[in-house]
Amino acid sequence: MTLTKGLHIGIGLDAGSRNIFHTETGPGGLLQRLDAAADLIIIEDRFARPDGDGLDAVLFANWLGAKSQNAGILAGAPINVLEPFHISTAIATLDYVTEGRAGLLAQSLAGDHAASARRFTGPLNGYPADDRQALDTDFGETIDVIRRLWDSWEDDAVIRDVESQRFVDGAKLRYIDFKGNNFSVLGPSITPRPPQGQPIIAATISKAGDLAAKANVDLVFLRAGIDELSSVLKTVSAAQPDLRFFADIDLSSASAEERTDRQWQDEAERIAARVREWAASGLAGIRLLPRQPDRDLRPVVDHLLPALRTAGIGRPQEASTLRERLALPVATNRYVNAA
Repeated sequence: MTLTKGLHIGIGLDAGSRNIFHTETGPGGLLQRLDAAADLIIIEDRFARPDGDGLDAVLFANWLGAKSQNAGILAGAPINVLEPFHISTAIATLDYVTEGRAGLLAQSLAGDHAASARRFTGPLNGYPADDRQALDTDFGETIDVIRRLWDSWEDDAVIRDVESQRFVDGAKLRYIDFKGNNFSVLGPSITPRPPQGQPIIAATISKAGDLAAKANVDLVFLRAGIDELSSVLKTVSAAQPDLRFFADIDLSSASAEERTDRQWQDEAERIAARVREWAASGLAGIRLLPRQPDRDLRPVVDHLLPALRTAGIGRPQEASTLRERLALPVATNRYVNAA
């Protein structure tokens, strides 16, 4: 039991889930209950998917961030079809909105999904080829640029000097001068350095072999099957001890609203039994994935999350920033240290 008390609980949603909260944003509403119960809310982007509705995850995340106070907010972005500069400034803005609770879920589109995305965006230059090596290279370069842009402003670059009529000390902004395989970025950013310095960057993998291309992130969601997850976790946590790993757990939507408290407690104990084994292998938390959020989120928040806390999973929300909550080191500015 003691192994699970330090674990974090995340809830996975997508931009289409916004309708769930429209009538429940006030005191005691669903959003407030979710904010109090979950450590992380992860919003996957549905760009160019047949069931997408046009609202991107970053927009939804900013709305959630402004109406929440506790949970970390990770916004998804399809990084191989969007400009790295725009992703960087968008997540920096989200970090200001949430006062240091923001992060990026880096999504890399492939196959039919990537082809559909290209039809949406038109014949632009800079796309990586739709093969694993090109996508992995693009992933690494994009994350590198995003991080460099966050560091392109020193923390005290904004001076607001009325006498000299200067808002920014230009000497404390840096060119990043990045040149990659498919794009180049001069910088600096147009947004000051985020409150966290470096907001959290997360990615999803399904097998240990995927980790090498995602090694420059902070948080990894593992989508391995239940039976394989322990072995995958042992492999990847040994290879990257500084990363934080969350296990993905799909929640059945069968009669979710009709379950009794006893049934939810049984579900929580079933999940806790799995997690106790994984925790010994280096697990930092779990991401619960309601199959139909519009139907399942309320009972999950009202019944499953409290039952998981009772079963020993989860921790009090004590830290002020998401980096602190995940016990990640303070993000130093690479350009200040190099100067």
